[in-house]
Amino acid sequence: MNEVVLRIRGIDSLLFRDARPFSADIGASSARTLSCPYPGTVAGFVRTFAGDRLGLDWSRRDSIDRVLKMTVHAPILQQNGMPLFAAPADAVVYRASGENTPSVMCLRPDTHLPEGAGCNLPSGLTPLRVSTDVKPEPGYIWWDAEAVTRWLLSADGSAFNAPAPCAGMEREERVHVAIADGQGTGEEGLLYTVQFLSFERYRWGRKPSAECWALLARVHTEETVPWQGVGLLGGEKRLAAVEPASEEEWFRCPADLKSALSSARRVRLMLATPGIFDGGWKPRWVKDGLEGSPPTAPGLTLRLVSAAVRRREAVSGWDLQASPPQPKATRLLAPAGSVYFFEVLSGDPSVLAESAWLQPVSDEPQDARDGYGLALWGIW
Repeated sequence: MNEVVLRIRGIDSLLFRDARPFSADIGASSARTLSCPYPGTVAGFVRTFAGDRLGLDWSRRDSIDRVLKMTVHAPILQQNGMPLFAAPADAVVYRASGENTPSVMCLRPDTHLPEGAGCNLPSGLTPLRVSTDVKPEPGYIWWDAEAVTRWLLSADGSAFNAPAPCAGMEREERVHVAIADGQGTGEEGLLYTVQFLSFERYRWGRKPSAECWALLARVHTEETVPWQGVGLLGGEKRLAAVEPASEEEWFRCPADLKSALSSARRVRLMLATPGIFDGGWKPRWVKDGLEGSPPTAPGLTLRLVSAAVRRREAVSGWDLQASPPQPKATRLLAPAGSVYFFEVLSGDPSVLAESAWLQPVSDEPQDARDGYGLALWGIW
């Protein structure tokens, strides 16, 4: 089995459209981009790139099956060589009245409800305790790996300093005009806008600065592929470069977090990429009684106590294997940054820092091979 870490950089600015309508109708004339592509988009790009390098015949079913066997764990966003992750849903960055620096409110399961109190959460889940009534501070969309590590190590969030704000890649918005079929001229009044993500940004002045963004992907395959070149990624078939990255660039579980997990009786699962679960927000392996074992740690039994899951996201696409091609069914995602609180019932939790670290927890094998539901683990 060949294993390689790839770096994918946008040569052009790239478009990863969200699910909002894009048409000539009033209010729908703008194509907006996601801040980061979904795992299926990157997996499809990597497999297509590999198949083209191998000279596969895409009209043959066996060629398609060959690349579908590739496991692509992606995307991990990278800024200037440092990995970034979606902000954890159990952390609320806010600015208290009169304070110059932001604070972080920690959301934890409220295991000591007042006598007579209760809730209507499903399956006996425990609600999260909100200690302060605040408005979240904008701009904290992505956290760097150092801040995420500190947060996963912080059992109660005490004495935690807010990370630097990061809203992700800058967006370019361009105005276009619709072209009349057969005439090649612009249609009067039919203007539309398209947003793109800019992977490189340079600023000149008294303090020049540069931002270089990339997507990391970890590929497992039996094929021998020359991983160097240019492919077409995202909407409008724009150019992206593919090159091997060093193994050190892939985010490994830090030693202090590995030590904390080895003896933990309460653990947190944080989604580094969106997850696809039969139960919508809840993995299939969390069975009746809220107990189960992660697919990458079968000897470890956990009990789900609570969860912090942001608003669901939707993903679809086109099934190019169908004749004629047709839309895929829309599926709902648990967003990246979602956090699940577990108690350890039996087994060795140290496997979470080894075989389960940045491994998929999605239900279906193909979704796991596509990189949906890559997991980070911490304590609480």
